[in-house]
Parts: sequence; structure tokens; C-alpha cells
Amino acid sequence: MNIGMMSDTYIPQINGVATSVHLFKEYLEEMGNNVYVFAPVVPSNENHAFKVSGLKFFFEPQHRFAIPLSQKILKLSSKLDLEMVHSHAPFSMGFQAIRLSEKIGIPHIHTYHTLLTEYRHYLPMPLRPTEKAVKEFSMWFCNMTDAVIAPTEKIKTELLDYGVKAPIYTLPTGIDVKNFQRGLRYSIREKHGIPSNDKIILFVGRVAKEKNILFLIDAFFELHKRIDNTTLMIVGDGPERQEIIHKVSHLGIRNKVVFAGYITREDIVEYYRQSDLFAFASITETQGLVVLEALSAGLPVVAVAKEGIADVLVEGKGCLLVEEPIIKPFVDKMENILKDRNLRLRLSDEGVNYVNQNWSMDTMAKRLQDIYHETADLSKKRRKIYGTKSFFTYLHDIGLRFF
Repeated sequence: MNIGMMSDTYIPQINGVATSVHLFKEYLEEMGNNVYVFAPVVPSNENHAFKVSGLKFFFEPQHRFAIPLSQKILKLSSKLDLEMVHSHAPFSMGFQAIRLSEKIGIPHIHTYHTLLTEYRHYLPMPLRPTEKAVKEFSMWFCNMTDAVIAPTEKIKTELLDYGVKAPIYTLPTGIDVKNFQRGLRYSIREKHGIPSNDKIILFVGRVAKEKNILFLIDAFFELHKRIDNTTLMIVGDGPERQEIIHKVSHLGIRNKVVFAGYITREDIVEYYRQSDLFAFASITETQGLVVLEALSAGLPVVAVAKEGIADVLVEGKGCLLVEEPIIKPFVDKMENILKDRNLRLRLSDEGVNYVNQNWSMDTMAKRLQDIYHETADLSKKRRKIYGTKSFFTYLHDIGLRFF
């Protein structure tokens, strides 16, 4: 099958959506499909990856807001003989996917990666939509597609509550287990000047408000009082970096917190494999791929069991969980793992087994291929629930309500 994936983010950017698109592309191609990615950032040496124009975000210059050139993409898509379009964001490239589906008459599947209601704070107040408007926008966009993929059952339930009528499939992004269990190539301790006897607590993700990193800083500050030979490693970057640097300096632990910045997908394995504990406190995750990646690499996890994290992690299966982001129980669990070698080894083994048995990318890619075929087998695209108005009329109507 010839599949076009439309996304506002892609590797080498490090985030859950970019990782998901890349992994599904890789595994679907291994199964004999042709997968073409259209995004504002793509690797220069990757086959079937097409860069579209994009503007830098003011606060996050490493990200781009796509400006798709509709006619060029339509011509290229026709040349590639696309049979399915799969969007991974409901904004600029998502709109492009709707137009592409309408113009060349192919099914459109959308993956609802992100709980948009939790990200409204990125828009300044004059432009910030209400939570109700965001839910209505999500319903509108999903109902413009032929099928929707939700990474978890909780997200599926949320979309149903919004009023989504399109078929919804639950399909998490799998983990490339063989990659996270390979051998080591270099020492991250030598690279970052970390003492050989220090325990490394790792965080991987966007350095942004929704990741709750300020909570992790407070938790590490308390942990460091109990175990002084500890270092917190923050892998990633984002708009909250300077605030976090200011806080660790104020707390007097600047020399015990390493800001590694963006690390390539190839190198991130070294960080998972050589750390002693993975700490994660986000309460807005759709799935939380990084916690599964950590487990796959044999790295025990302490996390807050909220939203997508609660859906993918099981207490004792490589992790210890807290129900709420409260400092003391979170620090207690980190201390238990770091001080009890047998517990740490047991969690490491059980985490690897848990991911291998439940989250293999092979299984997820085969299921996605089945979803493609189930959708493509429909004799006609289903009638949109909003009637027969054009896409631009829909866009005008939702825009009036959204803001």
C-alpha cells in the first residue's frame, strides 16, 4: 500500500509524535508498504521523506509550523499513487490531509496523539480558546476523517465524549525493542563529567510546563539530601529551560543537574542504558513513550500514574508508581530503588519482559496495516456527519467558534 503521512513534526526532533511517525514508517516499509512522510523537518538522507515549508516558533525555534503548498503536494501525491493519507496533527498538515483526501479520493485516517485541552497555555490570552472550543475543534476535525486512532482507551473515551462519530481504533505506538537492548558504544559519564560512583536519575522529553519538570527538580533536591552521590540528567530542550536552570541554581544544586539538550534517536539509547533510574512526573501524557523506552532498555521507572502513563504502566512491572504528584512518596520510591540493588535488578528484568510481551513495534505495525485495509475496503467514503459543505466552509464555521 502507498501511504502518505502528514505531520507537523518528525525526526530528528525528539518528541512522541515524531518518534511514532518514524517507527511506524520504518516497520510498515519492512512489511512491504511504501510510506511517504510530509513534514516541515525531515532528515536529509531519508528516503520517502519530503520537507514542506515552515515557520519557526518564536519560543521554540527548533520547531516549525508547516506551511503546506497544497498544489505541489497534490501533484506529488498523485505521482506517488497514494492510496491512504494518515495525519498526525489536526492543524496545518492535518488540513492538508483533508484536502488531499477530498481531491484525489483516498481515505483519511488521523491519530489523535495529544490532549489539546492541556496545551492551550501556549497561546497568549487574546487568542487562547476555551476548553469547550478545543473539544469542539477536536470533534470537528476527527469527524472530517474516515477513521481515528487513539493511543489509549482513555483517549478513545475522551473523543467519544467530545462527540466523535468516526470509527475509533485504539492503537498505541510500539517500542523498537531491539534498538533499546543493543550494546553500548561510549560513556555518558565521561561525556558529561559525572562521577563514576554517582547514581544517574534520567528525564527525557520536552523541557516544557506540561512535563512537570519543576516538580522533578524539587523531588531531586529532597532525594539529594538523602543520597548525596546522585546526578539528575535532563535530556531534551524547550521553553522552560531557563526557568529550570534558575531554580536549580537557586537551590544550590546546579553542579548536580546536567542539561544534555537534544540527543539523537541513535544516541538516546546510551542514556537509557547507563542511567540508574528514570523519573517522570507529567500528568498530561497521551501515552508516554519515553517510560516504555526506559523499561525496554532495562531502566526502572518512577512515575505519576495519570492519564496515558496510568494506561501503559503496571505497578511492579519495571516501575513504582504514585497516584498524585506529591514530593514525599515520589522521593521515597526513588530512594527505595537506588538503595535496594535486588529491587533495581528485579524491576529492570521485569520491565524488559513487560515491554517485549506487550508493546513490541512488530505487533503494533501489523495492527495499523490491518486498520488501513479495513478502512480502504469500504466501497465509498462514509458521509461526513456535517453534510455536504466544503472544507473551507467547515474551517470558517469552526474558526468562528474556536476563538
